Amino acid sequence: MKKTSVWLVAAATVFVLGAVPSAQAGVCSNASLKGAYGFLDSHTAVPDGTPFTVLGRWYFDGMGNFTNTLTFNVNGTVTHGADAGSYTVNADCTGTIFILGGTGTDEIVLVNGGQEFYSLNTSLPQGFPSLVTTFSVAKKQSPDDDNKRR
Repeated sequence: MKKTSVWLVAAATVFVLGAVPSAQAGVCSNASLKGAYGFLDSHTAVPDGTPFTVLGRWYFDGMGNFTNTLTFNVNGTVTHGADAGSYTVNADCTGTIFILGGTGTDEIVLVNGGQEFYSLNTSLPQGFPSLVTTFSVAKKQSPDDDNKRR
């Protein structure tokens, strides 16, 4: 009985692991990230422990370029800004956002067919405070209408 159970678990594992890559292959591209996405990021600047929060809206064109509008709250001081850059989405729904305005590079994972994505800042410019991200997710806004971008 024990040998049969082990064999069944092993067979099921091989089946599931073999099916996952083929189900994901060729699913995503730059076109998978198109339209407006709202987000809220909460960080802590280190080593001083300053709270750092960003509320914003990304707009992706589906061809590898984006703009965004941002509201920052750094330890109670509120400022506003905008940024732009490029992005790449791989077939496996992972990718990279390259931010031109100086806040670095984010690694991303698209989920729910591109309806949302998770991001992690992996490269900050020199002189920018180190941040510990506690949570970062962006969700697509509806409807997806290019004429109502702002």
